[in-house]
Amino acid sequence: MALGRLPKIALVLVGLVAVVIGVGAWYLRVDDIPKELPPVVGDPMTIDIPAAAEQAPQLRLADLNGKTAFFIVFSPNMDDKKEGQQLNRALNRWVFPDSTEGHIVADADGFKLFEGKIKEFVGRFTGEMRFPLHIDYDGVFRTTFALTKGHHGFVVLGKDGAILERTSGGAEGADLERVREMLGAQEPPVGPPIPAFEIGDLSSSSCGGGTPCTIIFLGKDVAKTDVPGVDDGFEGEDEEAMDRLQDPSIRMVSTALKAKLGKAKGVIVGRTPGLEFPTWLRVDEDADGRAAFELGPSDAAFVVIDDQGRVVMLERGAVPIYKWGRAADVLGVELDEDDD
Repeated sequence: MALGRLPKIALVLVGLVAVVIGVGAWYLRVDDIPKELPPVVGDPMTIDIPAAAEQAPQLRLADLNGKTAFFIVFSPNMDDKKEGQQLNRALNRWVFPDSTEGHIVADADGFKLFEGKIKEFVGRFTGEMRFPLHIDYDGVFRTTFALTKGHHGFVVLGKDGAILERTSGGAEGADLERVREMLGAQEPPVGPPIPAFEIGDLSSSSCGGGTPCTIIFLGKDVAKTDVPGVDDGFEGEDEEAMDRLQDPSIRMVSTALKAKLGKAKGVIVGRTPGLEFPTWLRVDEDADGRAAFELGPSDAAFVVIDDQGRVVMLERGAVPIYKWGRAADVLGVELDEDDD
C-alpha cells in the first residue's frame, strides 16, 4: 500500500517544486521597458510602507505634503546592475534645499517570508546610504506608479503631491541637468587648491594639470588577515566580516584593493603587511604629508584631488558607501564588477 503511494507523493512533490520555481521566476522577472509607462494606478497618497529596519522611518507619501520628494526604486533582480548609476551618483552628490528630500525603495515583492533576516541585514547599512531605505514587500510603490518590473525606477513628487517625474531605466546626460533643476539642487562647491605636499613619489606638483590623485591615510597597521574577501584574508563569519569593514582603515584598504588606478595616481600611507597594491604607491608613514592635510598621526582619512588640483573630498573615519561613487567619478576608477 505504501509503495503504491510513493509515485503519487513524488508527483505531488515535483508539482510543488515546479510551483515554487514558477512563483520565484514570476517575482524575479525582468520586464521590457515600454516606450511610455502605463497610467498610475490608484492614489499614490495612500502608499504606506513599513520601516525597513527597527530604527528606520516609515514611508507615508501623504506626510510629504509641502516638500519636493524623490524616490529611487531598485529591484534585487536587475539584469544591469549599473542601470541608473549616473542618476544615483548625482543624487548622492548634489546639495539639496531643506524643501527637498529623498527616499530609496527596494522592490522586494514576494520576499516577505524573509522580512526578519532582511531587517537584520538592512539595519547594518542604514548609515551607509544618504537617503532612508524602505523595503516594499508588497510591490505597492512599483505597481502604483506603474514602473517596470526588474528595472531602476525614479519618481519625483511636487510640493502639492503632483507627479513631476516617473521613469524606468535611469537617466543620464541632459536629463540629469533637468532633474537637478526640478529638485532645486546644486552641484557641491569647488574644493580648495591642494596644499604643498610630497609623499613618496606623489606630490602636489604631480597632481592636477589633468591628473587626478588620491591619498589614503591609515589610522593603524592593516594586515592581509584583517581584510575580508581576499585570498588568505579574514576568514570569519559574514557578520564578523561586516563588523570589520566598519573599521575605517580596513575599509579603505579593502576598497583600494578593488580600485585599479589608471589615469589617476594614488598613495597609501600606512603599513599593510602581506598586501600588495599593483596600481598604488605605498609608504609606511609620512608625518609631513599628514600635517599638510591637517591630520594627526592616528587619523584615518581619504583624500581625493581632481584633475584641476582641487581637494574635492577629505573624509575622516569610515567613508559611507554612497560617497565612494563621487570618488570613482573624479578618479575615473570603478570597483570590480562582482564587488560593486
